[in-house]
Amino acid sequence: MLNRFSCIALAGVATEYLLYGYAEGGLDDISKLDGLVKSLGFTQKKADSQVRWSVLNTIVLLRRHEIARSKLAQAMSKGESVGSCIEIIEDSIDPSDI
Repeated sequence: MLNRFSCIALAGVATEYLLYGYAEGGLDDISKLDGLVKSLGFTQKKADSQVRWSVLNTIVLLRRHEIARSKLAQAMSKGESVGSCIEIIEDSIDPSDI
């Protein structure tokens, strides 16, 4: 559960990095995740490892599902409903690839 949450928490940072080559606004997200995992009893070394793993895993997922990410971004920029956005994701990703 923590791995999934960590990836979701850092998805914005990972997307910004993929699109622009750097992530300017992600320090707060990283800091919050770091604080959360430390509050769960992680050492600083383990917390750093969790953050690194989460960013790298999220980048891999976003690259693998670039078409879905792109379609979702377009829908969100048009103000599409949450239901429409979910449908776009479901239609764009093969369930066997999850």
